[in-house]
Amino acid sequence: MRTTKKILAAILAGCLATPALATEVQDTLVIEDANKVKIETRDTVQRIVINGMKNDPEFHYVQRISIPDSSAVRRTMKSVRDFNKITIKKKDGTQSKWDNSYHVNIGLNTMHDTPDGYGVKVWPSLNIGVGCYWDWHPNGKQNEWSIGLGLDWRHYRMSEDKLYWGKDAANMSLLNRAYYPQAKDATTSMQVASLQVPLVYTHYFDKQQEWSLSVGALVNWNFAAHGEGDFELGEEDHHIELNKFGQRPFTVEGFVKVDAPHIPALYCRYCPMKFFRDNRGPKMHQLTFGIFL
Repeated sequence: MRTTKKILAAILAGCLATPALATEVQDTLVIEDANKVKIETRDTVQRIVINGMKNDPEFHYVQRISIPDSSAVRRTMKSVRDFNKITIKKKDGTQSKWDNSYHVNIGLNTMHDTPDGYGVKVWPSLNIGVGCYWDWHPNGKQNEWSIGLGLDWRHYRMSEDKLYWGKDAANMSLLNRAYYPQAKDATTSMQVASLQVPLVYTHYFDKQQEWSLSVGALVNWNFAAHGEGDFELGEEDHHIELNKFGQRPFTVEGFVKVDAPHIPALYCRYCPMKFFRDNRGPKMHQLTFGIFL
């Protein structure tokens, strides 16, 4: 009888220990090199979906967790790069996501609607800019709204090298080089540096985001501008620089960019605002085009 009781006690102890042991083993799940992890969090429920893992692309794991208290959910991010990977799913099922991107643009400049004698050579009038965009996808990745910050430099080479930038009181104009008729290899140019804030909408026509059209506006703070003249007189090189150029401190440009596979994106910018402030220089409008990397 005692033997029978000992056997029953052992079986009962084993039955009680087995679930505890199983629970302890299953509490920790290690998944190496997961291909895709999706976390959806609502007020009282969190759902974790993992697709694919190391050496098993067909792996699929789903876990649903009830959350009695919303304050129990904590998120920790180590860097901005981690933040860019987070997708937030709203209650209505739509997704919103923030990304950031960096770009370099290289192009050519000219001036539109210039007075006679104020033409600008397209080459070698250069435009170089760098910037960072913060991109928002409120309704999927095909529609993107962007705001950014960048630096832009524009160089304009005037077509008529016999003229140079001069100032009559506060008014900028191109004057004739009559006071040094023997000058050689004369060039006339002007340069502008701007702090730029782009406001852009982009529509992607395919899921791979290879075909897209962007339209928007670029707000420029033209914090520096000056005119330059270079020439040779005898055996000496001369350089003339004219500051306080009279440019508008703030201008707004229209912006269009087209992106297609296998080629760099192409952009065009046009400023309907006059480059010079009223009564500070001739009427002319900036036009820029080039590639966007």
